[in-house]
Amino acid sequence: MGDQIAAEQTANGYDPLAAETVADPFPAYEWLRSQCPVHRTDQFGHALYTLSRRADVHAVLTHPEQWSNRLGPGVGYSGTERMGDIQRFDPPDHTARRRFARPEFNPVRVVELGDEVRALARRLVDQMLAAGPPAELHDDFAMPLPIVGFIDMMGVDQADAANIKHWADEMVRALADPTATGPAYAALGAYLRERVADVRRAADEAGLPGDEAIGNVVPDGLLSTYALRLFDGERMHEREMAGMLAQLMVAGHETTTSLITNLVFRLLERRERWEALVADPSLAEAAVEESLRYDPPVLGLCRTNNEPVTLGDAQIEPGTKVMVLYASANRDPAAFERPDEFRLDRPWTELRRHYSFGWGVHHCLGAPIARQTARIALETLLARLPDLELAGPTERIASEFLWGRRVLPVRW
Repeated sequence: MGDQIAAEQTANGYDPLAAETVADPFPAYEWLRSQCPVHRTDQFGHALYTLSRRADVHAVLTHPEQWSNRLGPGVGYSGTERMGDIQRFDPPDHTARRRFARPEFNPVRVVELGDEVRALARRLVDQMLAAGPPAELHDDFAMPLPIVGFIDMMGVDQADAANIKHWADEMVRALADPTATGPAYAALGAYLRERVADVRRAADEAGLPGDEAIGNVVPDGLLSTYALRLFDGERMHEREMAGMLAQLMVAGHETTTSLITNLVFRLLERRERWEALVADPSLAEAAVEESLRYDPPVLGLCRTNNEPVTLGDAQIEPGTKVMVLYASANRDPAAFERPDEFRLDRPWTELRRHYSFGWGVHHCLGAPIARQTARIALETLLARLPDLELAGPTERIASEFLWGRRVLPVRW
C-alpha cells in the first residue's frame, strides 16, 4: 500500500486531501522530503507551501519574527475573530499572554494533577471490566480520560462535556476546512463569555474580586483563576478571555486522546511491543515519546511569513500560508536512525528532537500534562489489562491534519 501511494504521489504530485494521503500520509511525506521538499498547491484558493524536511521545519519554528501565527494555524486565513487565542499571537504579545497563563502549568501543579488522572483512569478501567469485553478504547477510555480531567481542571460543569467535545471536534475541522468552524466557535465563545461573566459577577458581589474568591464563591479551576487575574493591571476583556480559554479547552483534550489511541494501537499492532511493556512498565515513558515522534497527533500547522522568503527554488511572497509538517520532520532520516520503525529502545538523544509539541516560543503549554496523562493511561492499562489485544479494524479520526484512532476495538 505504501509503495502504491508513493508512486501515485510521484505521478500526480502531493495532495494533502487525497483519500490515500489521509489514510496514510507518511509515504507521501517521504516522497516530499526526497522529491519536493518545498511544495506548492493552490487547491485552497490561494498559495499554500508545504515544508517536509526537518531543517526547514526547524528554521520556521525558531524564527517567530519572520514567521507569524497571527493569521491562524490552518490552511485558511483568520484574524481578529479569534482574538485571545494564545496560539495566534506573536511576540511580544504572545510572550505576555503565555506568562499570564503559565503558572497553572508548572511542574509542581502538573504532578499534583497526576493523582486525579490516575484515579479517573482506574475508574474507567473498572467500568470496562464491569461491562466485559470487547470494548471501544477511544470511547470508553482514551476520550473521557483527558476531557473529564481537563474540564475538572478548567472548573466547568461536567454536564457540559458533551457540548464541549462537539464544539472542539468542529473547530479542529477548520484546520483543513476554514468554513467548518463558525457555528462551533461562536457557540463555545458564547458559553465561555457567560461563564467568565458569572465568575466575575459572583466575586464582585461577594467583595472578593481576586484569588480569595476561588473555591469560596466561585469554582476552583483555570476559568475562575484567569477570569479574575489581572492582565496589564486590569481584567482581560471577556471576548479575549473566552478566546484564550477556547483554545486551551480544544487543544487540552483532543490531541491527548489521539496520543493515547496512537500509542496503544502501535503497541498492540505488534504483540511483542505490548508484552515488552507488560514485562517492564518502566519503558512507558519512552513508549510515549516514541509514539509522539512516530504518530504525532498534529501532523502539521501553518505559519504566515512577514517578509519575502526564499526556500529552495521557491520565492515566497509575504503573507503566504506555509504548512510545516511536524510528522514529516519527525521521520526525517537526517535526524533519526531507521525513522519509519517504532522502537522502544530509541535513544533519548533522538527522541528529544521530535516536533510533536512544536518548538521554540510556541512550544505547547500543555505538553507536560499530555505526556503525564498518556503515561498514566498506559501504566494503568498495563497493570489492569495485561492481556489487552486488538479486537477488530481501527479507523482514523476525520481531520486531515490531525492523526489518531477514532475507532480502536479491544478485548482481553
